[in-house]
Amino acid sequence: MYMKAVAIDGKCQLKQIETEQPQATDSKLLIKVERTGICGSDIHMWHNGVPAGLIMGHEFGGTIADPGPAKDMFKVGDRVTALPANPCMECKFCKRRLYAACVKYLDDAPGITTPGAYAEYILSNPAMVRRLPDGMSMEEGAMVEPTAVALRAVHLGNVQTGDRVLVVGSGIIGLLCAAWARISGAAYVALSELNPARREKALAYGDIDEVFDAGDPKLQKKLLKATDGGFDKTFECAGPAPAVQSAIGATGYGGTCVLVGVNYDLVPIYTMRVNMREIMIKGSYGYSPEEFDMSIDYIARKALKTDRFVDDMVGLEGAQKAFERLSDPKGDAVKIMIKPY
Repeated sequence: MYMKAVAIDGKCQLKQIETEQPQATDSKLLIKVERTGICGSDIHMWHNGVPAGLIMGHEFGGTIADPGPAKDMFKVGDRVTALPANPCMECKFCKRRLYAACVKYLDDAPGITTPGAYAEYILSNPAMVRRLPDGMSMEEGAMVEPTAVALRAVHLGNVQTGDRVLVVGSGIIGLLCAAWARISGAAYVALSELNPARREKALAYGDIDEVFDAGDPKLQKKLLKATDGGFDKTFECAGPAPAVQSAIGATGYGGTCVLVGVNYDLVPIYTMRVNMREIMIKGSYGYSPEEFDMSIDYIARKALKTDRFVDDMVGLEGAQKAFERLSDPKGDAVKIMIKPY
């Protein structure tokens, strides 16, 4: 039995394929994929064209097609999502809830190291599968994973009531960081972004008080003036060196800068500024199972509304154009979902 899927086929190229449909095993259950979100990390892999042949997709919602070894936990038709990671829950890092440090964290991770959800079916570790509450849509189920990524960053930033927060970059993670910061009690949330269409769109979502042009040569002066000396918490969610430098430069005395964006190159920073302002710089990677579950709860209760971020829905045949649209520096698309059927 075969299924349709989309796989990496070179730099900036995807290919629709037919591949053998997976079957439940003694350690994995089978999920029928209903919705899959296109993630920024997927776009990075697409740009680089590696690993060739990988079926990406790790943000998804679906239904149980075969519960396999988890018949006592799930039944056919249950609406679910899943963590695309497999922390062992036994090592010294897992016991300290530092799950991303577990050497097995990305072992057998759907859409990252093993076939993912740009397909009609996907296998998943039952321990990582979560049932979607009644009233929660498949689109919302596919938004849980990026919501948890942003929640992790805001937890690491320790946003408190009354904090002044800056988000650098208006991709989906930056927008979700702004949403979580507002939920956490931030008094003022600002965002810097190069793309004017995205700045306008970000402001319209309602979580952000003010937007700044990231290309403005007077940006740093304006950011410091807006906060009388600097932000309490900054979240770098873009990746490029100027964005990292801007986030650090806008962080006030005793503040915290959380690096969330991806950059594979060395980035020079003005360390004297970090020293003199006693800035704490933290990296954020992934999330804990508890943060994933908390994201489900907030989305299900509509305490954090994610449908507003979804711009479009395409079939597998539309995946290539969707990737091109999301990577267009002049475009305003934030999140595009894939519907495999």
